[in-house]
Amino acid sequence: MPNKVLLVDDELSMLRALERLLQISGYRVFTANSGAEALNLLQQEQCQVVISDYRMPQMTGAELLAQVKRLYPETVCLVLSGYADFQSVLQLLNSGTAFRFLQKPWENEQLLAEIAAAFLFYRHQRSERIRNQLLIAGHGALLELNENAQIMRSNGPAQQLLSQSAAALNHTLFDRWFKLNPDQQQSFLQDIHGSIEASDHRGEACELHVQYRDSEATIVGFKHLQQQDGPASIYTSTLMDQHAVLQQMSGLLQQQKPFAVAAIRLKNFSDWSDMLGFAEAGLLFETVSQNLMQACQPCGSLAYLANELFILTMPSAVTEVLVHQQLTDILQKVRQQLELQALVLRPQFTITYCLAPEDGDDAKQLLNNALTSNRIHVRSHHSFFMRYSASMADKKRQQLQISEALFLAVERDQFELYFQTKLDLRSNQCHSAEALLRWRHPELGFVPPALFIPIAEHDGQMIEIGLWVLRQACLAVKRWQHDQLPFQRLAVNISGVQLQQANFISQVQRIFAETEVDPAMLEFELTESWMIEDMAHSAQALQAVKALGVQIAIDDFGTGYSSLAYLSRLPVDVLKIDRSLVIDLESNINTQSMVSNICRMAHALNVEVVVEGVESAEQLLMLRTMGCDVAQGYLIARPLPEVDFLRHLVASAVQGES
Repeated sequence: MPNKVLLVDDELSMLRALERLLQISGYRVFTANSGAEALNLLQQEQCQVVISDYRMPQMTGAELLAQVKRLYPETVCLVLSGYADFQSVLQLLNSGTAFRFLQKPWENEQLLAEIAAAFLFYRHQRSERIRNQLLIAGHGALLELNENAQIMRSNGPAQQLLSQSAAALNHTLFDRWFKLNPDQQQSFLQDIHGSIEASDHRGEACELHVQYRDSEATIVGFKHLQQQDGPASIYTSTLMDQHAVLQQMSGLLQQQKPFAVAAIRLKNFSDWSDMLGFAEAGLLFETVSQNLMQACQPCGSLAYLANELFILTMPSAVTEVLVHQQLTDILQKVRQQLELQALVLRPQFTITYCLAPEDGDDAKQLLNNALTSNRIHVRSHHSFFMRYSASMADKKRQQLQISEALFLAVERDQFELYFQTKLDLRSNQCHSAEALLRWRHPELGFVPPALFIPIAEHDGQMIEIGLWVLRQACLAVKRWQHDQLPFQRLAVNISGVQLQQANFISQVQRIFAETEVDPAMLEFELTESWMIEDMAHSAQALQAVKALGVQIAIDDFGTGYSSLAYLSRLPVDVLKIDRSLVIDLESNINTQSMVSNICRMAHALNVEVVVEGVESAEQLLMLRTMGCDVAQGYLIARPLPEVDFLRHLVASAVQGES
C-alpha cells in the first residue's frame, strides 16, 4: 500500500505548500479544507496518516481527530498549528489521539522526519495487531520470534505440542526446540512462504511453516508428522530471493545461452486487503504464491522480491513464442488449482518479460528492465504479456523527469505566457486573444504543452499551474487596460481537474480581487470531453463559474462528443471549432456543410463561433461566408511573448482603422 497522507487546513496557501513538499518526498497526498470534507475523503481513501490544523471553522482539529481515531483506530494523527495552540493540543497528545504536535512555521527536514516517524508507528501498530490476531485466533500451534530467533510469545496449541508452559518457552531460542542447522534456520525464517521438515527437541518429526513475517517479528506455525522410517528429510521452499536469482541469471549469461526473465505482479492484493483485512489477505496471498510456485517449477525458478512481485527465470524459453506458451500454461495451472480450492477471490496478474541477451547482457540490467516494464504495464490485462521496450522505458523515464520538474516550475519561475491574437470577422479587428502556457526548463529545454500538460493533470501539478496561469493572465489584462490598449477579451484555458476542486470558485474570486481585474474581460475555455463526462456536475460547476462574470467557451469542439444538443443545457457563450475540422475545408464539401450547420445552430442558441487553426486566406474567406464570428490561427498570428503580442495588437488596430 502506498504511503498516503491526508492534509486538512482551511488556509489554502499552507495546504498547497505542504502538498508540494510531501509529493516531492514520495507521499501520495490528499487534501481537505474542512473536517467534514476530510471525513468524507477517508471513507474513500485509506490514509495511514492525517495531519490537521487545530483552528478551523465548524469543526476544530481536536473534534476531527477524535472522530478519525474512533472510526479508524490505526490511523496516526498529527496536529500542525501555531505554538499558541500547544496547551489545547496537549490534551490530545496525552489522550493518545494525536501522535505529534507540529508547529507552524515548520522546518522541512524536521517535518518530514516526524511524518516518517508517524508511518513507522503506523506499521508497528498494524503488525502488532496482525500478530495478536494470529496468536489469539489463528489455527494450530504458533510461535512469535524476534529478529534474533528468540521466542517472544506462544499460543496454547504450541505449548501443548511442546509440553512446555508459556514461561518456559518465552525468551528462549528457537533452535532449542527444533533441530535445524544455522543455514537452514536462516533460510527458513527469511522466506515469508517457507516450509521445512525438521524434528523437535524430543526427536519427533514436524513440519514448520512461516505464517507471517514483518520487520519486527515472525510468526511460525508447526505440526507433528507421523513417524517415518529413517531420519526425517529436510527440504525448503523453491522460492528464491533477489540475490539468488541474480546469481542464476549471471550464470546463464556466462554460458551465453538465450533465456527469458518474467516479472509477475499480483496487482489486486490491495483490494483484498481492503475487503478482508491485511492478515486474511496475507493468508490468501500465501495460497496463491504456493500455487504459482508449483506451476512455475517445470519452466524455471521463481523468486519473491517484495510488494507482491515475483521474478521467474525461464532457461528453456529462448523465443517469444515459447515465453508466451509457458506463461499461458502457468496461468492456466494456477487458475485450475484455485478453482479446486474454491477461492472466492481471483488473482489478477501483470506479467512482463525480457529476452536475454537482447534486452540486457547484465543480470542487474535484465532484472531492472523486467521490473520497469512491469511498472509501465501495471494496468494492462492480466493475460496479456508485454515484452520490455527500451523506447517505452525511455519515454516513461522522461515522463517521470518532467513530472518531478513540474513540481518546482512555478516556484522557480520557469513558465511564461504567450498570447495568440484572434480576428473578429465582422469588424475585421483583432481585439481578443488566447493565453497559452509555455515552459522552458534549464535542462530539458522547451517542453511542448502537449507533453507536459497531460502529465500535470495526471500527477496533480495542474492545480497550482492553472492558478498561476490565471493570475498572470489577470495581471496582463489589468496592465493592458491601464495602458488603454485596444483589447476586449482574453481566453484562459481551465482544466477539468481544476473545476473538480471544491475550492476552485473561491480561489478564482480571490485572484480577481487581488488583481482588481474586470471578470468581463476574461473567457474560460474548457474541453468538450470533460463537460460531457458528467453533464449534471458540469452544468452546476459552469453555473458557478458564470456567476463570476466571465464568459465560457467550449474548446476543441469536434474532437469528442461533438453534439450541439448539450449546449442548451450548459451556460456556454462561445463554441471553438477544432482545427481538425477545417484542415480540408477548401476541398471537402461535407466539411463545408458541417461547419455551416454548426454556425447556424450555434447562432440560434446565441453562442459565438470561433474557428481555430486557420492557415490560409481561402479558409478565412470561406469562414466569413459561412457566418463564423472569430478566426484564430497562424494566418492571423502565431503565439507571441507579451511584448511582441502588444506590438502586433497595436499594429492590427492601426491597420483596421485605415
